[in-house]
Amino acid sequence: MSAARGARNTAQIRMLGAVAAGAVLALVAGCAAGAAPADDAGPADTRVIETHYGEVTVPSDPQRIAAVSYNTVWQLQSLDVTPVAAQDYSRWAQEYTDEQNAFIDGLETVGSFGELNYEAIAAAEPDLIVGDAYEIEEEVYEQLSAIAPTAIYFGDSRGDWQTVVDGLADATGAQDALANTRDAYETTIADLQQSYAEVIFDRQWAAITAGDGDAEFAVLFQTGEIGATLRDLGIAIAPEVPEPGEERAAFGYGNYSLEYVDEYLGGADFILTPANADGSTWPPLEEVFGNSLFQALPAAQAGDVYEVHANIRSYSDAAEYLDRLEDEVLVHVDP
Repeated sequence: MSAARGARNTAQIRMLGAVAAGAVLALVAGCAAGAAPADDAGPADTRVIETHYGEVTVPSDPQRIAAVSYNTVWQLQSLDVTPVAAQDYSRWAQEYTDEQNAFIDGLETVGSFGELNYEAIAAAEPDLIVGDAYEIEEEVYEQLSAIAPTAIYFGDSRGDWQTVVDGLADATGAQDALANTRDAYETTIADLQQSYAEVIFDRQWAAITAGDGDAEFAVLFQTGEIGATLRDLGIAIAPEVPEPGEERAAFGYGNYSLEYVDEYLGGADFILTPANADGSTWPPLEEVFGNSLFQALPAAQAGDVYEVHANIRSYSDAAEYLDRLEDEVLVHVDP
């Protein structure tokens, strides 16, 4: 799912979550009646962890994990943790790699984005439920906790996936995998900075995507998934590119009319946009690319607009994005 699409659905998720939480109270209670409460296990079999909603007692070695937020299953994949249940991702299968589609193949489904199925969650018999607070508000969390111990995490912005992944590693006991992926990410950054210092630090960049409305484009801020990775790399953002106000910072992007393309992007030597998993153009971007003002930009005229696939939710995702950035952009530009 793209950064813009995910942010657009946030309000819908909050409404659906609140409604569903009240509607299924009796159903969840019935389905979970046979499950042992989180605190019933012996001390040697459980431990207490800190989550977004406070301390939670979880199994020391969880065996049946349900991933109930959109990004969570991919974050677990990065930690070498295979859940027994997750959302239904069939609507967006074309956006994922073959490896990702293989990872979710055969998992029990527990609803789709914004529409959790509590009965299906209970039927999966999880001993641990994990997710993020972008989707799981407190009322929904309470309903999930009636089924099994539930660990929910939350970052300061969409680009703060590190906080969520760190929490998931703690909840599932995957600290070693976390350390390995973090080290690989940091090594990738150091290698790129050494090899392409002039391009990264001395040239001007901008990252954009399609806007929410017609005749709009969106600037990807450094508080979003792509922007935060570029920030970690040290990419120099063109000074004309807008910075987020407080309201938009958490979402990681801001919408602007295409009439401002020249004003905001005219100083950028290179423009980055997301692409589909196969490298093809994300259809909503076609309107932006076809705009006469965009086509007149120096970066567009020079052929320095680059589409790079980026679904960044973990250290391994971010490292893979940087590898693609090197292969598809950095090696092709002159310092």
